Amino acid sequence: MITIDCREIESYKHELAVFVADWIGAIPTMKLHEFVLSPIENERLDTEKIVKGIREFLASLGETANFAVLPKDEIILVKSLSNTPFVREKQPESLFTCTHCGYITQYEGLLQTHMKLHYL
Repeated sequence: MITIDCREIESYKHELAVFVADWIGAIPTMKLHEFVLSPIENERLDTEKIVKGIREFLASLGETANFAVLPKDEIILVKSLSNTPFVREKQPESLFTCTHCGYITQYEGLLQTHMKLHYL
């Protein structure tokens, strides 16, 4: 089992765990500030392959220059090279509006059900 400490990229912890687990074929187990990768079968996990997977994930975010991936024994640390915290930009929420009465909701399915009520 290998532990990935991702305190400094915590807002992307779940996505990183899924990406790396798919990358190497392992089972991720989430913890508070880290996740643990366990092999699917009785095989040894390759630390270098995990490090490469983490770097690929950071590259997909465009953040390779801002983070270092530091392996040591069974722990891999994702360390920020800058002092600014790395947080995910909040996605804008979509709102759906009824064209008949102006009813507003965040959920498209709820709006469709609402609009059907106008035709009863």
